[in-house]
Amino acid sequence: MSSADDILRAREERAARAAALARTDGAVTVKANIPGPDKRLGEGFLLVNMFAALVCRDTGGDAVADDGADGFAALMPALEGFSKARAVALEEGEEGGRFIDIDYFPPGGASSVSRGSPRTCYLCGRPAAVCARERAHDPRELLSAFVNGARRCITSRLAAAVSDAIDAELKLEDKFGLVSPASRGSHADMDYRTMLLARDAVAPRIAEMFWTGFDGGSFTQLRALGREAESAMYAADGGVNAYKGLIFVAGLLVAAAGRVLAARGRADDMYGVAADICAGVCDELGAPGGEDTFGKRAFRLYGVRGARGQAADGFPAVRRAEKLIGGDLSPRSLRAALCDIAGNAEDTVLLKRSGSYDRYLYFKKRISSVDPGDETELGKINAECVANGISIGGSADLLVAAVLAGKLRAMWKFF
Repeated sequence: MSSADDILRAREERAARAAALARTDGAVTVKANIPGPDKRLGEGFLLVNMFAALVCRDTGGDAVADDGADGFAALMPALEGFSKARAVALEEGEEGGRFIDIDYFPPGGASSVSRGSPRTCYLCGRPAAVCARERAHDPRELLSAFVNGARRCITSRLAAAVSDAIDAELKLEDKFGLVSPASRGSHADMDYRTMLLARDAVAPRIAEMFWTGFDGGSFTQLRALGREAESAMYAADGGVNAYKGLIFVAGLLVAAAGRVLAARGRADDMYGVAADICAGVCDELGAPGGEDTFGKRAFRLYGVRGARGQAADGFPAVRRAEKLIGGDLSPRSLRAALCDIAGNAEDTVLLKRSGSYDRYLYFKKRISSVDPGDETELGKINAECVANGISIGGSADLLVAAVLAGKLRAMWKFF
C-alpha cells in the first residue's frame, strides 16, 4: 500500500508522460477510480485493461501499460479524432464506466480536458468530490461498492462473451448432425429453442467461474459451480443435456483466464494453466469403482479420453482452432475450424453415436476431409450423419471454446 505522497507523485508523473505524448497526436489515459490508499487492486487492473481495449478499438491505436503507486493505467495516443466527449460517453454509457477515469489530452495540450460535469458518489449519487471532502461515507463501504461493481460488470461482459461464442456455433447450418436454427440434426430431444434456453442458463454461470480462477480457487470448487450450472440448464431446458460438456470445457478455460489475469500474464498462458488447474482429471477414467460411464468405457476399450484429455493436454485442438479462426467468425471460417477439430480431437459423443470404433474413425475422416466451402458436399455429409444418428457434440463444444478464447483475448488489452 502506497503513501499519499507516493500516489500523488505517480499521478503527476503519469500526467506528464501523457502531456509529452499529446504534443503530436493528443493522448488518452485510462485509470480506475479506486477509493482508499490501495490503488493496486486486481479489479482495478481488470477494468483498466478492459476499457483500454475499448478505447483502442475506437482509435485504432495501441496502448502501453503504466503501473505505479497510483495503480495500473493505460496510456495511448488519441488517434482517429478521439475527444473528451467520446471519453465521457464511454464512462457514462459502458457498464462499469462509473469506476473508470478516461482523461483526454488534446494535441499540444499540457493538461487534460475537464469533463464538465462532476462524477457521482458510488453510494449516494451526490458529487463524489463533495462526499470526499465531507468524509460522508465509511471508506470500507466505498471500496466494497467499487469491488462488487467491478466484478458485476466483468461478469456481465464475460457472460455475453460466452453467449456470443455459443451463438457462433449454434447458428451454423449443415454441421454433421448438430442442432441449428433450421434443424434438430440427429437430436430428437432438442431443437434450436432448447439450445437457446440452455445457453441463457449456463452462460452467466460459466462467467462466474472466472472468479474462481482469479481468486486462486481449486478444481473442486469449479466442479461444484459446474454442477450448479448443469442443474440450472436442466431446469431451463426441460432436463435435456444440451451443454454439459461445454460447461466443463468453457468453465475451465474461463477460470484459467482468470488465474492468468490475476498473475498479469498473457492470453497464450491460459491453455497451460487450464491443464494445471485440472491436473489428474484423466486418472478418474481408469479408477475402479463409481459409476461405469460411457467415458470410462471409451477409455478402457479404446484409450479415448474425450474432453478430459483435451483439458489435461492444454486444449491443443482449441488452441489450433483459435488460430485458424483468427477473429474471422464467418460460417466458412467456423466450419473449417469445426472440421479440423473433428479430425484432431477425441469426441466421445461421436464415438457413442457411431456404435463402433471403426464407424467412429470413418465419420471423423469423412467430416475432417470435406472442403468447408463445398455446400453441396457439406449437405450430403450432414444428411448422412442425420440418417445414421451421428453428431459431433464434443467437437462443437471445443469450437465454442475456440471462439470464446478469441473473445477473452480481445476483452482485455494487456492479455
